[in-house]
Amino acid sequence: MGGFMRGGGPSPRVLHLDHTQARGGAEYALMRVLKKATWTATLGLPPAESGDFNVYGTLTGLPNVKVETIGPRQRFGASSSRSIVAIARFAIAALGQAVSIRRSPAFAGADVIHTNTSRAAVYAAIATVGSRKPLVLHLRDLVDKPSLGSIGYALFTRIALPRAAGVIANSQSTLASAAPFISVKTRHVIIPSAAGIEATGRTSPSNDVVARVGMIARLDPWKGQDLLLRAFAGVYAGRDVQLLLAGDAAFGHERFLAELQDLAKQLGIEGQVQFLGHVDDVPALIDTLDVCVQASTRPEPLGQNILQYLSASKTVIATSVGGPSEWIRHGESGLLFEMGDEESLIASLREAENVSIRRELEDGARRTPGLLSDTEVAELHRAFFEEVTQSRKPERPHEDAK
Repeated sequence: MGGFMRGGGPSPRVLHLDHTQARGGAEYALMRVLKKATWTATLGLPPAESGDFNVYGTLTGLPNVKVETIGPRQRFGASSSRSIVAIARFAIAALGQAVSIRRSPAFAGADVIHTNTSRAAVYAAIATVGSRKPLVLHLRDLVDKPSLGSIGYALFTRIALPRAAGVIANSQSTLASAAPFISVKTRHVIIPSAAGIEATGRTSPSNDVVARVGMIARLDPWKGQDLLLRAFAGVYAGRDVQLLLAGDAAFGHERFLAELQDLAKQLGIEGQVQFLGHVDDVPALIDTLDVCVQASTRPEPLGQNILQYLSASKTVIATSVGGPSEWIRHGESGLLFEMGDEESLIASLREAENVSIRRELEDGARRTPGLLSDTEVAELHRAFFEEVTQSRKPERPHEDAK
C-alpha cells in the first residue's frame, strides 16, 4: 500500500489528472510511473474517446492505484484552433471539467493534485481556486505556441503556471521554456520521463554492416519521418538495408501514413521500409536495430526514444537542439545533426556506417550518466510530492506561544 513519508507520517495521497486515455508519450510515461508508485494514487480521467485507446488499462488491480472517470468526454484539438466557436467550446469544456474535478471525492481526499498534461493543468488550476490543495504541473512539452497551440499556450501560461506549487520538467530545456511564467516560490525539479527502462546498460551489439535503421515515434509531421525517409534514400537506396518506423499516427494526422508510403515509393525505397504501427515490446525492437534515429523538425522537450536508445547501448543519431542534446555528447555517446537539415542527417548516417565508430558510440551510450529505471523515476516523483505536501502544511505554534 502507500506506506509512509520519508520523514514520518503517511505517504501523500495524489490525484493524478490526464485529459485523455489515448496512446501518447505523456500517457505511457505516467502509466509506467503509476505501475511503480509507492504512494496512494488516484488517476482521474474523462470518459475514453474510443474502446481502442486505453493506455491506463494495465493499471487495473494495482493495490494502491485507483482509476476513476471524472467529468464529460473531451474534444481533441480544441486548444490548437483559432475559431471563435472552438474557443468557446474549449472554455465551456474546461470549466465543466474543472467543476467535475472539484466536486469529486478524489479531489477532496487528495493531498496533492498532479497534472500530466498542459490541458489537464488548466482544468486543475481552475478546480483548485479557493482550496489549499497544492498543484503540481508536469511539463512534458516545451511551453510555446507550436507545442501547446494558441489557446492552450495562453491558458497554460496565464492560468495554470502561476497557480503551481510545484513543477516537474522532463528536461532543462522544458523547464527553461516555462521559467518566465513560474513564481519564484514555485518548487521545481527535473525528472526524466519513465521510458520503460527496467535496467540500464544492456547490450545488443549491432551488426558489423548496417542492416536495420529505425525510429520509434508517433507518426506526426514534426517528428520528421519524411526527413528520415529522404536521408535514408540518399544513403541506402538499393542496398540490403531496412528502415523500420514504429508508431501510430497522431490524432489529426491519420493521412500522414499514406503520405509517407507515397514518399517511399517516389524515392524508390518502398521495399526497404516497414511501417510497423504501434509496437508493444519496444525494447525488443530496439535490440534488433543497428542505428536509432530521432529526427524531429522542432525542438524536442525530451524524447523518450532517446532514453530508450541510450539504455540499450545503441548508436543514436539525433537533433542538436532541445532535450536530446542534454543527453548525447556528440561523437562520444551519439551523433547530433542540424535540425531539419537533410544533408546533415545524411552525413550522420554515413558516419554511422563505420563499424569502429558505432562500437565507440555504443560504449559511450552504455556509460551515459543519469539514465534511470522506471522504479527510480517513480521514487523521484514520490520524493517531490512529499516535498510539496510538507511545504504547504501550516507550521505548528511554538510551545511558548500558546
